[in-house]
Amino acid sequence: KNKTAFGSVGRRIPYRILHVINQDGESLGNMHRAEALKLMDQHDLKLVLLRENVEPPVYRLMTGQQIHEEQLKRAEKKKASPRSGVVQKELSFSSAIAKNDLETKTKQIAQWIEKKYHVKVTIRQAKDSNTDMFLIFDQILEAVSEKATYLSKPKVIREGASTCIFRHMSDKELKAYQKMEKQKNSTAETQENEDLKSNESHQ
Repeated sequence: KNKTAFGSVGRRIPYRILHVINQDGESLGNMHRAEALKLMDQHDLKLVLLRENVEPPVYRLMTGQQIHEEQLKRAEKKKASPRSGVVQKELSFSSAIAKNDLETKTKQIAQWIEKKYHVKVTIRQAKDSNTDMFLIFDQILEAVSEKATYLSKPKVIREGASTCIFRHMSDKELKAYQKMEKQKNSTAETQENEDLKSNESHQ
């Protein structure tokens, strides 16, 4: 079983012999609990349990910063992994995609969003294309913005590839979005009316 909380175990170690990994990820081999605690104190590090169901259990010496970053990573992963019962669809294409192809893909995304699916979109950077992949994600979001939002924002996953996940907005978010749009439209109308008025008075 994986422990959900990831962090320092302090000095509470129920095992006598541990397999220890240092903060750079290198194995220090098996050692006695007292020795591991001594190393922890000497270098002002924290011991974190990595794997419990192995013989001997694996612990890693980490800095507070490393633990914090790992916790953030795990939280992000948990957030991005689809909740049970939610279907996740996937699409991937090149950044050199033709405009009409992109429109077709966007329509497909919109249909999936309608069905409350999560849609993971991966864009590969085409060799001779310098199109900003993040701009394409924004274009798609713009097209489906009446019902969709990002579950996980666009990010580079490896050299030349970016990904993001779209999800259906909750009712609360939809209401807020519609209210915002209404305000935007009424502001635009007021502006138009004022422009008309000023044009008439100038004539």
